[in-house]
Amino acid sequence: MIQGGKTVLLGMSGGTDSSVAAMLLKDQGYKVIGVTLLTWAAKDALPGLSDAQKLAANLEIPHHIIDCRSDFKEKVIQYFVDDYLRGYTPNPCIRCNETIKWKYLLNLADQLGCDYIATGHYVIKEQHNGLFYIRKGKDPAKDQSYFLWNLDQQVLSRALFPLGHYYKTEVKELAGQFGYATLGSKRETMSICFLNNTNYRDFLKEWLPANHPALAPGPVKNQQGIVIGSHEGYPFYTIGQKRGIEGIPGGQCVVKIHPEDNSLQVGPTQSINSPSIQLTHFMLTKDTSLWHQKELLIRVRGYDKVPGYNGTLSLSDAGLTVTFTQPVWALCPGQSIVFYLDDMIIGGGIVTGNNDQLAGIREQLAVIS
Repeated sequence: MIQGGKTVLLGMSGGTDSSVAAMLLKDQGYKVIGVTLLTWAAKDALPGLSDAQKLAANLEIPHHIIDCRSDFKEKVIQYFVDDYLRGYTPNPCIRCNETIKWKYLLNLADQLGCDYIATGHYVIKEQHNGLFYIRKGKDPAKDQSYFLWNLDQQVLSRALFPLGHYYKTEVKELAGQFGYATLGSKRETMSICFLNNTNYRDFLKEWLPANHPALAPGPVKNQQGIVIGSHEGYPFYTIGQKRGIEGIPGGQCVVKIHPEDNSLQVGPTQSINSPSIQLTHFMLTKDTSLWHQKELLIRVRGYDKVPGYNGTLSLSDAGLTVTFTQPVWALCPGQSIVFYLDDMIIGGGIVTGNNDQLAGIREQLAVIS
């Protein structure tokens, strides 16, 4: 479909995906404008920036750079650190999509008078009963829908995802067909950007003061409160973890993290099976026909091979209750839980802990990521 006269603002990282997205959009007749967000590194240290600029010049499309490092530090990196200090397991990519990436794309698109905003995510957008939704991408190995569950209708109504109907292998082939074969051989990184291919534990050690109490060794207790070992700092552990704890009995794992006294509690692995969970931080489509009394696919992980679970939703004044058809093991506070109907996201939420002090957010929105 030729889109003469329509202008789209495209997020460009300099990698294969966003580069091919630029080529596809231009080939389809869009007027493309590129933008690269500086989120955690300076211009001369940001991987891919020069590649994005060169490609934009070759394709004869304007290119902008937005420095949002201060905002990113406050809303993504500090959130990442704070969640670990609360004993949570954060997902900074989901947080970034909500608070940084799409916000800045939308703001610049409005300033430049762009009709659409686009990225190289492997997802599909579709409309149902007047609302926009995200569906899993064609390539199951590259599907990124889980990370976009919290985008609202304002964003989705203007979003384009040129790669959703392609396999990664096809995208590499397209790069060659457009005359950029070397793009298909670029190394791909799946790590969190600001970790820069380092371990999150090392990052926390560099970010926090050396004498921060969370980095101090502490006790490991059994379910009776008896100390049976020690740990190296509670942020370095997550619910369900077995490795890295000396003296832990066989068949046991971390079942609770107690930041208030710098301790870990271990117990039988089966003790952290959850038949259901109640969410207070969530988004859910207002189209109840998509979830009421329906069995849904529920994902609790993003980029890994852990399969989804089946379950149902029920809404009350107390929040959203998710009931699984079989118990889910090791749900970690801080992680996202996402609901699918036939590969289409109709809602999602954040798992919270028993002592969560954040205000509950009940949002029945007209959109779901």
